[in-house]
This record gives sequence, structure tokens and C-alpha cells, in this order.
Amino acid sequence: MTELLHELYEVERLQILAGDPEGAHLRREYLLRRAAVLDRLAETPERVDWVIDYVIHAALAARDLLEHDATHSSTHGAIPADAACWGNDPRGYARQEHRAWIIDTL
Repeated sequence: MTELLHELYEVERLQILAGDPEGAHLRREYLLRRAAVLDRLAETPERVDWVIDYVIHAALAARDLLEHDATHSSTHGAIPADAACWGNDPRGYARQEHRAWIIDTL
């Protein structure tokens, strides 16, 4: 949980920076990392009765990333954001993009 807590702080920091006019270039990283951390929380919830909340928030965050990438043609993974397969699997898209981001940042 400590690793996820650190990532949540990073997501909050990116949200603040991306909201600044000079930080617009950080918007995609914010959306990506938010979707990824919420996806992980949905897979390993702190409490069982929170699962549905985490799943919903993870899906909404993934949908935000998917819409951003479809609008800006900013997909980094193998399958583009406008591919039909992501229509029912936005979290799958977020996972693809998070893997690509990790590889790009190494």
C-alpha cells in the first residue's frame, strides 16, 4: 500500500501542475498515472466493501485517458485509442498505455 500511496501523491502533484497554464504538457501523464493507480487500487482494495467504488473510479479515469488520447492522437501503445476493442475495456487501454509509459521512461 505504501507504493500506491506514494503514486497517489505523485498523481495529486501532477494534477496541480497540469492545471497551471505552463503545465498543460503534463495533462496526459496525469491522466495516465491516475488511471493506472486507480486500476491497481481496484485490483487490491484496502477493504472489500470498497471494491465497487474503486472499479467505478478506475473505469472513469481510464475512459478520461482513452478520450484524451483519441482526441489528441497520443497513443503510445500498439493499439490506438480509437480501436473498437477499447470500447468495452477502457481499463485495458490504460494498462497498455501505462506499460508503454514505463518502457519509455526507463
